[in-house]
Amino acid sequence: MSDFGLFGGRSWLNAAHQGPLPNVAIEAARKAIEQKASPNLISDDSFFSVPHRLREALANLIGASPEDIILGNSATYGLDLLANGIRWSAGDEVLLVDGDFPADVFPWLVLKARGVSVRFIKPASGVVTAEELRGKMSPRTRLFCTSWVNSFNGHAIDLQAVSNVCRHTGVYFVLNASQGLGAKCLNMTDFSMSALTCCGYKWLCGPYGTGFCWIAPDLRESLQVNHGYWLAMQEGGSLAHMRDYSLRSDLHARSFDIFCTANFLNFMPWTASIEHILAKGTKRIEEYDDELISYLIAELRRTNFQVVSPEDRASRSAIVVVTAHERQVNRAAAVLADSGVDIAVREGNLRFSPHFYNSRWDIDRAIDALFKVQR
Repeated sequence: MSDFGLFGGRSWLNAAHQGPLPNVAIEAARKAIEQKASPNLISDDSFFSVPHRLREALANLIGASPEDIILGNSATYGLDLLANGIRWSAGDEVLLVDGDFPADVFPWLVLKARGVSVRFIKPASGVVTAEELRGKMSPRTRLFCTSWVNSFNGHAIDLQAVSNVCRHTGVYFVLNASQGLGAKCLNMTDFSMSALTCCGYKWLCGPYGTGFCWIAPDLRESLQVNHGYWLAMQEGGSLAHMRDYSLRSDLHARSFDIFCTANFLNFMPWTASIEHILAKGTKRIEEYDDELISYLIAELRRTNFQVVSPEDRASRSAIVVVTAHERQVNRAAAVLADSGVDIAVREGNLRFSPHFYNSRWDIDRAIDALFKVQR
């Protein structure tokens, strides 16, 4: 696709690991580097306009208010804010999913020292169902955290059903959207969610070290996090006069931002990527990605590799995981790489994750490589 580079003549089917920068983001990164090379090009106003523009783009992406977007550097940043900011009581319980991505687990494990227990749900299939979640909740359950799309099998949770269970039981529902957002559409007004966190370098095609989170205002304002970042306190003013040490109480989500929110080298290209995705149309991208996945699954049926991911549209994502015996998986990974096809090996399986910069030709190239393994 002309909106992206040529990938060195290779087929990058690995957005679940790293999404490439579109050309507009490369140009924005180039501009940021030029500004740093000639600092006279960095205006005082850009310290406020850069994060403002990114916040607006992310709010448009998920149907939220810019005032409720927290700028971070990863999906974990938002989880860490919650784990360390919620006013826990001894005996509180956090529910997690056995087999989920480690980022969804470690922030809560450190709470054991504060008397908070962590319990895992082992789902019968690829992801936890609403019925399984309801059956595992106890009077002590305070929070449930999971991924929208499981990184290791490509299963997507039933977001509506799971969020309804948490709403009806009064349990905080925290969603890691990193493996879904960008390939799948999401509007915050459609679901009852306590918090959403997401990295920016996978399906959102931003630089590494980018991320954001949204936390419901009532929960956000109850967090016990004491950040006092000076530049946030100065927003709306001028850097020509900075010795006003008054603490502000009107920052809303901005008071939880990671520090150095201008972050020109990362946030300028990421903003360009988000705006590019919005211009293309999130629904259009979702439909295109889904067509690629349908084609990939159909072609995989002609091989002797077993598809681990769900094939029905309601449960599947833009991640397709296939398996075979270990020796064949390792050989397939090597043959794919030699054939110019980049995928990931995760937990002993092959993981394909095409995105809107790919075409059927990339899929055909991968299938041809798999046929070589079978000969």
